[in-house]
Amino acid sequence: MTRLSGARPLLTWGVLVLAVIGAALTAALVLNAPATDVQQLVLILLVSGAGSLALGAGLLRLGGGRRASLQVRLALAWIAGVAIAAVNVLFASALMFINAHDRSLLLLLLGYATVLSLTFGYATTSLLIADLGRLGQAARRLSAGDLDVRVGPAGSDEIGRLAATFDAMADRLQSAFERERALEAGRRDLIAAVSHDLRTPLTTIRAMVEAVTDGVVTGPAEVDRYLGLIRGEVQHLSRLIDDLFELSQIESGALQLRLTPVRLPALLAETLEPYQARARDQDVRLEHAVPAGLPTVEADPARLQRVLRNLVDNALQHTPSGGAVRVEAAAGGDAALVTVRDTGPGLPPGDLERVFDRFYRGARARSRSGRPDDAGRPTGAGLGLAIARGLVQAHGGRIWAESGPTGGAAFSFTLPLAKPPAGGPRSG
Repeated sequence: MTRLSGARPLLTWGVLVLAVIGAALTAALVLNAPATDVQQLVLILLVSGAGSLALGAGLLRLGGGRRASLQVRLALAWIAGVAIAAVNVLFASALMFINAHDRSLLLLLLGYATVLSLTFGYATTSLLIADLGRLGQAARRLSAGDLDVRVGPAGSDEIGRLAATFDAMADRLQSAFERERALEAGRRDLIAAVSHDLRTPLTTIRAMVEAVTDGVVTGPAEVDRYLGLIRGEVQHLSRLIDDLFELSQIESGALQLRLTPVRLPALLAETLEPYQARARDQDVRLEHAVPAGLPTVEADPARLQRVLRNLVDNALQHTPSGGAVRVEAAAGGDAALVTVRDTGPGLPPGDLERVFDRFYRGARARSRSGRPDDAGRPTGAGLGLAIARGLVQAHGGRIWAESGPTGGAAFSFTLPLAKPPAGGPRSG
């Protein structure tokens, strides 16, 4: 309830006038009351109604309007309703009743009805205030940082729906906070990993440059060897920066794909050809099994080659001498499946998902190389599998890792098949 102000007094008085008109018409047309009785009835109803409204407004103002607590305002609303009904009945009876005994009995009945009405109103108000108090307490705990607080089931009325909305809001806040916390932890890990991977080659470069400039290394052969090592470290830094830039494009959604129908057999053969010499040097068999009639896929050829190179690099780095790396492709449903298998040490169950995380360093993290280069450090920067996952997902596919029961690992990904031309079959 609120104080009568603005348009509400006009509405209240309008309702009073319509009620009086309705009562008069009912008395005249339905009850066939004489005109004098109808006039007297209209006068009684107008006077009693105006007095009732004035009494109710006075009670609400006395209670302080919106400044009072909800419990006080609800109590005043019940009291005002009972008082208005009692005033109307008493006023009408005073004008129409001539028997003092009947008026005494009416007062007794009104007092009895008032007690029952106020008792019922108090019970109902107490339940409503208790529900709202529970909701308010939960809101205060949530504002204080307790994201686990919930109101719980509270019925199907307006208070229950408000409680359900509050709980849904608390769920979303908790999920957002957990995502923010995970992102913050990821940012810290990324900064630490990038700092480590940048510091190591920079320290090596500085040490070798100082050795050359200070005259510690003077022989032409030694100087050339140091310059070669420095060039290798610079290339490593350049690849790391390129990987970070590409990963940032993937994660920010700024990556632009140039999708076109791609024939997998030709692209796989072209991608694997440069790795044959490296595989022979490592005494590793590099094989591929791709059906010639494999349907075309919808992909960005350069990005798809990047995915394949990252997976083949990873497989060769973890395959011992005498082992094999095999690339397979097949079509199923509306997607093509590509798998890169190796005969390396495999993956622990806990690494099957985390191996795609940026800079993940597990016990045998497949995102980093176990085979050092000429400078004595791993050739991987810990971003290859993360980039592969981002590129596959950008194509609308998915990527996952599996470990064989007797060793070895398999990295598989799917790509959507190209849509066939209108009115013609899909080309192979």
